[in-house]
Amino acid sequence: MNDSGKRHLGPIAGGRVVRGLIARGLAAALAVAAWVAPAAAEQYTVRVLAGAPGYDIIPAYIAHDLGIWEKYGLKVDFSGGNYVRTAQMTQTGDYDVAYTSPANVIKTTAAGLPSSLVGMSSTNCTLVIVHPSVKDWSDLKGKRFGIVTKYDVFDMTLRKHILPRHGLKETDLQYVQVPMAEVATAILNGSVAGAIPFEPYGTFAVGQGAKLMLAAKDLTDKQALGSEMIKVGLAMTDKFMKAHPDLARRIVWAHLDATEILRTEKARAIEVLKKNNPKMDPALIEAGYDSCGWELKQPPQVWIDKLIDWMIEDKTIDRRLPYEQVVNTSFQEGYPGYPGWEKKQ
Repeated sequence: MNDSGKRHLGPIAGGRVVRGLIARGLAAALAVAAWVAPAAAEQYTVRVLAGAPGYDIIPAYIAHDLGIWEKYGLKVDFSGGNYVRTAQMTQTGDYDVAYTSPANVIKTTAAGLPSSLVGMSSTNCTLVIVHPSVKDWSDLKGKRFGIVTKYDVFDMTLRKHILPRHGLKETDLQYVQVPMAEVATAILNGSVAGAIPFEPYGTFAVGQGAKLMLAAKDLTDKQALGSEMIKVGLAMTDKFMKAHPDLARRIVWAHLDATEILRTEKARAIEVLKKNNPKMDPALIEAGYDSCGWELKQPPQVWIDKLIDWMIEDKTIDRRLPYEQVVNTSFQEGYPGYPGWEKKQ
């Protein structure tokens, strides 16, 4: 699906959540204690945003396509298919739940529109690819390079961490936005010399003739940085969590079910990816799967702290935020394991 297109999937289900640096633990405990059968869930329609159905966003599509939200008694208005639009809406607080960049959560919270990462998506799940004529990193100097959007996690990781490791400064490249579904075409026709796409769009581009410059497992220097790259998480606004704590918990548990399917039921997860990427070679979709990992339940503090450092350097935020103001995993408490909707009745 073209990242610049819009996919809107109508009402499906509803939910409820809490937050607050002091009250969040108590709120989550109350939400778990107050669990009732899914059919009795609060009848509020939860607005869920997601970008294009790559591997880091696919938990939302799994929850939708496999009816997991419905199994939790949720009513969901799901709007997916456009990464940039999702980023824009999260920056204005015009959502309840979103699969979005940790950088968006940090930026909006620092700007007075508080939200939290309540769950994790994939780690790494991204490639650096280039035109076949590029022989080494120095060949990229002065060239146009495709990114998803300026100041997101892809962009910062590239400029602040990947390029310096390979002898380049962030000012050595010209950065241009390229929709993920158009990365292969943009590289092969010479519009850009390289790009940093998420999967499966990176593997798709390599299959079309682009050159792999940096594999997903090598994106970060784990010894120096102390973390893998984490570019997408499940986020919720404070407003939604405080007004609808039970629904928030149900959304989080549905997300945990979806990531468990990704972790343990590869064939089933790939079918959802194929359905939502009908123009992509199924073999390439499968080939890109192992570039991603779904083991983490929350982002490491070292990664969030590093993103904050980079954002202060870029002047996109003007102050440090404590980890607890960015990450809230209290709604994961009490999760009984997959399938959660059957085990906690």
